[in-house]
Amino acid sequence: MTPGDPAWWIDWLSTRALPLWSTAGFDAETASFVERLALDGSPQLDVPRRLMVQARQVHAFATAARNGWLAGGEELALCAGETMIARYHARGGTEGWAFSIDRSGAVVDGRRDLYAHAFVLLALSALVRIDAKPRYGELIHRTMAFLDREMAHPAGGYVEQWPVAVLPRRQNPHMHLLEAFLSLQETAGCGDFRARIATMVDLMDRHFCPADRSDLREYYDDDWAAVGEPRFEPGHHFEWVWLLTRYAGSSGIAVEDRIDRLMRTALRGLDACGRVVEHVGVDGTAAPTCRLWAAMEAAKAFATPQGRAVRPTGVSDALAAGWHAFCRPSFPGGWWDRVATTGVMLDAYVPASSLYHICTALEFVGKNRCVAVQRQY
Repeated sequence: MTPGDPAWWIDWLSTRALPLWSTAGFDAETASFVERLALDGSPQLDVPRRLMVQARQVHAFATAARNGWLAGGEELALCAGETMIARYHARGGTEGWAFSIDRSGAVVDGRRDLYAHAFVLLALSALVRIDAKPRYGELIHRTMAFLDREMAHPAGGYVEQWPVAVLPRRQNPHMHLLEAFLSLQETAGCGDFRARIATMVDLMDRHFCPADRSDLREYYDDDWAAVGEPRFEPGHHFEWVWLLTRYAGSSGIAVEDRIDRLMRTALRGLDACGRVVEHVGVDGTAAPTCRLWAAMEAAKAFATPQGRAVRPTGVSDALAAGWHAFCRPSFPGGWWDRVATTGVMLDAYVPASSLYHICTALEFVGKNRCVAVQRQY
């Protein structure tokens, strides 16, 4: 096996990464996941724990359990899920989920954040697959009721935060709401999310990447007019390719033209080493930095039928580049999340949040190892 082989990564997950993040990365005293590890692999227990990270880790370990990558993964996901519900939901006497707490369980930031709520919904769908408790379904519907009642925006989509809305608005939380809605639709017993899925795709078609553009803009004003520096993030283009492929599979609606535009733009973000740069300016200037999560999203996009048509070796290329840039230099089971294109590490810690991208990518790649007709761009 080589680092371009998904089996290499799964072996590493099973023997190194998942055992590490279920021990050093899990605070048994509080039954919750730590936010990050130090560069020697020790837990940084006093860093506030964001809801988003708890939800991502619940989803990651549920994914590991579902795929047989870690014995005990199911129990860990359920245990941490119960802690997440007890410590973050309806804190302060209001509905929704608090943004972050400290190790003792005290609220550090009580804002209701759209991005974090998208991952709560994703985590709850993963918990339902493990244990179809009616309570998980009730929490899904309470969370959606809160979003619809308090955070729905008259111009479409949702506000970034509650109780005080902030600008700019972003495509990213809505993209992850689409991911959560697709997962909920695919999970028996969660209800019918087809209309909500269609609404998120419509936002992409009308605002994020309409038919007359091939670049996905990130930031917007109240009325969905793009704001900020005109540049694009290749990682999010790859991520939308994966999501639209799933959408087409569940709806039967053709998405090939959308994916062609997104893929064409995303390919502009690959550097000479096959890494995905953080962003690219409209003049073609690439950022001198790369992220691990974007490498995993590229692997997912290249595992789709259209992705394999564009680049038959894309999955192995993305995985190999990701391994050599981010995992090989770190301690066993860890990673460097963000590096300069020169190879220098840019963050002095190892964030837990990357595990979600790795597990999600390997599950999708493993299920979609198909061969397609090559298409030239």
